[in-house]
Amino acid sequence: MLNVSEQEWNLRLDLAAAFHMAVANDLHEGVANHFSAMLADGEHFLINPFGLHFSEITASNLIVCDFKGKVIRGDGTPSPAAHNIHVPIHKLAPRARVVFHTHQPYATALTMIENGRLEWSLQTTCRFYNRVAYDSDYDGVALSENVGTRMVGILKDAEVLFLGNHGVLTVAPTIAQAFDDLYFIERVAQTQILAMSTGQPLKQLSQEIIEMVAKQTHYERFEMEYIEKHFLAQKRLLDADGGVYRH
Repeated sequence: MLNVSEQEWNLRLDLAAAFHMAVANDLHEGVANHFSAMLADGEHFLINPFGLHFSEITASNLIVCDFKGKVIRGDGTPSPAAHNIHVPIHKLAPRARVVFHTHQPYATALTMIENGRLEWSLQTTCRFYNRVAYDSDYDGVALSENVGTRMVGILKDAEVLFLGNHGVLTVAPTIAQAFDDLYFIERVAQTQILAMSTGQPLKQLSQEIIEMVAKQTHYERFEMEYIEKHFLAQKRLLDADGGVYRH
């Protein structure tokens, strides 16, 4: 165990676990993509060092960076794209204590479709009502902080951002919530694309039903602690498989 506070170690455990959950649920892409979580001081964040596969990440090998891109603790550096996306979002949107970015297949496939948007024709989709934004102007690999700054401007109060021709991003106050959204946005995109592949028109839900189900799922997620229970269940699966993330 590293010589860090119990609070930081627990944060490291959860963030490391999230990387392995992404592998288990096919939400990863080689050594690309990045997850970050702010430390309690509000000035530094944990992130994965570039070059490690998500399955290699552990609580101990996560690195600590500041907003200038300097590595304060740990070995390695974040990828340039990771720095340019995560730093502006953490700086300019303090509510985004956790930021996950992936190129997961089905959500990313939706960003490849002209005017690709979520269709309000599935119960699970309604959990994202009024929580999704779309960045439709792809302008290359994120090699400038201007990219992350633009993302913040588009994100506003949303918690999921579809990046046109690129991937998806979730922001949340907790690691459990960021993962829950990442998991379910992929399930929603997968189911929608399967339905679209039939060539038949989708049966759209009424506005009244969409709003009602959004409230119901909000109750499930928070009052019934669905988010935390889902995250703990995923951690139990990892632990049953050896709990590599805990190293």
